[in-house]
Amino acid sequence: MRNLRVGLIGCGVIGGFVLDGVIAGKVDNIDLVVIAEIVERPQQMKKAKDHGIDWITDAQAVLNLDLDVVIEAASHEALESYGEEILRAGIDLIPVSVGALVDSEFLQRLWNAAVEGGSKLHIPSGGIGGLDALQAVINTNVDEVSMTTRKPPLAWKGVSYVEQMNLDLENMVEPTLLYDGPARECVKKFPQSINIAAALSLAGIGFDATHIRIMADPTVQHNTHEIQCKGDAGRFTMTLENVPVPANPKTTYQACLSVLATLKNIRSSYRVGT
Repeated sequence: MRNLRVGLIGCGVIGGFVLDGVIAGKVDNIDLVVIAEIVERPQQMKKAKDHGIDWITDAQAVLNLDLDVVIEAASHEALESYGEEILRAGIDLIPVSVGALVDSEFLQRLWNAAVEGGSKLHIPSGGIGGLDALQAVINTNVDEVSMTTRKPPLAWKGVSYVEQMNLDLENMVEPTLLYDGPARECVKKFPQSINIAAALSLAGIGFDATHIRIMADPTVQHNTHEIQCKGDAGRFTMTLENVPVPANPKTTYQACLSVLATLKNIRSSYRVGT
């Protein structure tokens, strides 16, 4: 069995983490063949080339490199531009920008492309867990799936929706509610900051029925997510306290690691969990 041939679109925080993980041998039996990146990242480019990984600026070219899997770690726009073509070409796809899948028509197009190409769309868990339990219980009646996310105030800096609220994020002393409502609107208002709401919705009862609360909370040091689910099969509550990546506090190590875990699951001969 040959090594899995992998391409990477985007080499920012998460893409760079994948690059480092592959170089460090965190995932067995794969070859990172190419990285497509339009942003100048000289350190990452040198690292890639030093390890025999091609560095290109045209993501379209990944379709011609006999790849088995492509990881999209660039942007919603990159996923929308290349996702269908990748899947239709028979190449599996791991999208990091899962918030783009709030567009039900786009999600259906990806689904159709995967069916047509005989490929698979692998959705990473991102910064949360418990999706295996959720996927099990939705086979019966589920009354509630909700998540409350708390991040330090400065983690919300630069988010357009939050900026419009005119909050003093630098001097905030009490937890402040930023959003309370369905996941569909949440993902639209926080497109780069709350991809986990999309993953939760896709694994469970959908974007409209999943309830999300977002807090700017000066009392927490970590990005904290509490997931609750209740239904005929019982109920569960899960809390995750994720360490942010210093280079970008909107991203956590858990989110980065979930991409490597997804890659491992594709390559592995066995799998634990639903």
